[in-house]
Amino acid sequence: MKYSSVFVLIFSIGVFSVIPFSYSEELVCPSGKVEVVRVTNPNSICIDQGTALRWNQLGIAEIVGEVGVTPTEEEKPIEKESPLGIETIETRSGTITIDHDYLTPESAQLLSDELFFQRAVQVYHLALPAVGGAGIFYEQDKVGATAGDILYWSDFMNSDIELLTGNTSVLYYMTLQDLSDGPIIVHVPAGNLQGHIDNIYQQVITDYGIVGPNEGNEASFLILPPNFDGEIPPNFDGETENHFVEQSDTMQFLAMGRAFVNAPDMAAAEELIKKVNVYNLSEIDNSPQAQFFDMSGESLKLSHPQTDGFWEFLHEVYSKETVVRPEDKNLVGLMHTIGIVPGEPFEPDEHSKEILDKAAVVADLMARNIAYDSPVKEPFLYWPDKNWELAFMTKNPRFEDERGVTQIEPRMSFMYQAITTADAMVLELVGKGSKYVGTYRDADENFLIGSNTYHLNIPADVPALNFLSIVVYDAETRSMIKNDVQPLPAIRSLDSDKLIQNEDGSYDVYFGPEAPEGYENNWVKTNEGDGFFVFMRFYSPTEAYYDKSWQLPMVEKLE
Repeated sequence: MKYSSVFVLIFSIGVFSVIPFSYSEELVCPSGKVEVVRVTNPNSICIDQGTALRWNQLGIAEIVGEVGVTPTEEEKPIEKESPLGIETIETRSGTITIDHDYLTPESAQLLSDELFFQRAVQVYHLALPAVGGAGIFYEQDKVGATAGDILYWSDFMNSDIELLTGNTSVLYYMTLQDLSDGPIIVHVPAGNLQGHIDNIYQQVITDYGIVGPNEGNEASFLILPPNFDGEIPPNFDGETENHFVEQSDTMQFLAMGRAFVNAPDMAAAEELIKKVNVYNLSEIDNSPQAQFFDMSGESLKLSHPQTDGFWEFLHEVYSKETVVRPEDKNLVGLMHTIGIVPGEPFEPDEHSKEILDKAAVVADLMARNIAYDSPVKEPFLYWPDKNWELAFMTKNPRFEDERGVTQIEPRMSFMYQAITTADAMVLELVGKGSKYVGTYRDADENFLIGSNTYHLNIPADVPALNFLSIVVYDAETRSMIKNDVQPLPAIRSLDSDKLIQNEDGSYDVYFGPEAPEGYENNWVKTNEGDGFFVFMRFYSPTEAYYDKSWQLPMVEKLE
């Protein structure tokens, strides 16, 4: 009688409502069911919510999950067959509806917006070299300078200047020129200068100075506009010993250089820079001196806008390029499709502006991803089994392969984080020129983070006759990291008298938020919460650099 009563009780509270399940640790109950664990069995099951509450009140089960909302196969809505002539296609952009082989108005708008977005991303990437080249002079007007003037530094460039991967061990000078009024002469003095002239796409036209055809002697370089068919002065005709003629394929070009310094006396380097001159060919008989603007002590953004203002600046840059190169016809055509016509007003409507703003953000992040995790970096890891990458991932300073095909990824990687190109960057010039290697990761292949402390051992006898430097850069701005203690965030051979050197001639250097005790001069402060990367420069590299008998270890994270 007792057992019979128990059976009736169990039957009445809904034991037959239990849904059989194969038990697992990740039980998912269908809609209206809830997960419980019975006192007589540790495996959980799904039952009706009402039954679960009664079982819980009787003490024979514990509710351990939420009421399921996933429909069972029986509860799923039945998909209706589309009417004749109607078809739906699922895409990354959304659901596209085809009505008798034509897109519905809603689907047409969806795809038009997606195409506009994709074209804008490609314009951003393809135009980045030109925008980046002109961006060097983005805020020069704040010191009163305009195109044609020469910006220079009478002291080492520091972190107050936002310039892509600038150097702390040379005195820079640079100028943006416009060939609209005819050929321009760039005159350089004899001395310890290393420079180059690039078109607006930052493709080298010629090197000059100690690595140029003038081999460090005084010289004049005549830069001709695209399609120039005028007369060339007799002293330039045939390129005499110190006169050189070069053809630009863009209306704007950049000239920049570095004067090497024997610190702390920089007066001679500044004096050498001020002997540089740039003027129109038409003024050759009475050449005026170019205006110089000293950037030392200034706080300026000398890099292009990455998102806000990018499209407006792109329009401004290309409006000065009145000659379209054959290789840029598709790019300029793409610009037209997103409403940017060089030389004409750029006035996007609100809908277009919204898409352009989103495209700039995505394109910038894509460029960042390629720069810091390049899909083509393997051949450009300089030393075996080490993650130091050549900053210049090409053997051609115009980023073209042996067939003339543009090397898209290497160009993107470089242009996102650096400025200008030169023949000296790819030529093996023992005892002169410069080479750059960089790393974004530690020995465990993790990105460098400012909250951590890292150690790097620089072996003795660094293969650089002129100088070496290791500069720390902010991963977002690609400019010198700004901390509150070091205007020059670098380890430099110019400071060798202050650095602690090991008995074997090597140096232990550190990067992190706090300096290891006793190594304050061998340390660069990083910012917690920010990523960073480092470039090591070898100026006038020796044979040991090229034959790789000298190698730089990886950066080690300290626990």
